[in-house]
Parts: sequence; structure tokens; C-alpha cells
Amino acid sequence: MTVVRTSTIAIVLSVFSSWVAAQQWQVPAPQSFDTTNICLGNLQQPLTVELADTTAQHARGLMQRESLGTFEGMLFRYPQVRPGSSGFWMYQTLIPLDIAYLNARGEVVKTFTMLPCGSDDPSQCRSYAPGKNYQYALEMNAGFFADNDIRLGDRVTIVGSVEDGQQCDELLQ
Repeated sequence: MTVVRTSTIAIVLSVFSSWVAAQQWQVPAPQSFDTTNICLGNLQQPLTVELADTTAQHARGLMQRESLGTFEGMLFRYPQVRPGSSGFWMYQTLIPLDIAYLNARGEVVKTFTMLPCGSDDPSQCRSYAPGKNYQYALEMNAGFFADNDIRLGDRVTIVGSVEDGQQCDELLQ
């Protein structure tokens, strides 16, 4: 009888502590992001990306966005290499996204297509961890990497401002 009560109490405390942790996490405030242009792999069209450089920008990311343009995304930049066990989640993210994890040289080391998490409990949202160390992450609309033949080893290069009609082969010369 004591074993059953102890087990029941442990289960109730575990569920309660998970509920409390979920209730304490709040969606970060909206952020302002600078933008730049990048070239990715063999893709000729430069991409316009918002830059997530601060902790607050990293936390907010693309949460609660309803859309992204075809050649638009977000580039997360970290001051140092992050462990492969540290991933991204889709809590409060409304649109499916592709993510490419990039090493310190800007090379793709892992990609995922991430689906929105419909739960109000952030602990129920999957983490997409690359299993490889990374320093940058690029998010684009879901399907973008497959549609544009983006592969492991492809590289992201920041090219800055782009004039109308300029292509990546010209910008990378």
C-alpha cells in the first residue's frame, strides 16, 4: 500500500512540476531584425535574411509569423560554436520551415523540415537537434532546400546589399 501511494505521489508531483514549468515559459517579445543578403550553395538567386544575433532575437526567431517570401529567411548567428545536442523547436511557430545547421565555415552540416507544434505546452514540442556542432542556423520556408537542391557541405556566404538583377555567381567573384 505504501509503495502504491509513494508511486502515485511521485507521478502527481512529476506532472505538476512539468505543468508549472510549461506555464512559466512565455513567448519572447517581438524583435527588430537587421537584414542582409546571402548566397547559398549553387543557387543563383540571392536570399534576403533577417539576422538573429542577440539572445532575445534567438529566442523569438520566426515565432507567430504567418508567412515568409520565397527567397526570404532568417539567419541565426551565435558568437561561438554550439553543441549538436542543442536544437530548435517550433513552439508558437505557425509556418513549416526548413532549417540548415551550419558549421563555423558556413557549411551545411544537417538539415530538417520542421513542422509547427500545435501544443500550448512548450515541453510537448519536438526539438530538432543536428547531432553535430554548429555556429549558425538558416531557416527558410519548408521545402526550400529540396526544391533548390541544397545539400550537406553547401555553403552560406553573406554578400550584403544586392542590386536588382545581380546573381550569386557575380556577387561571389
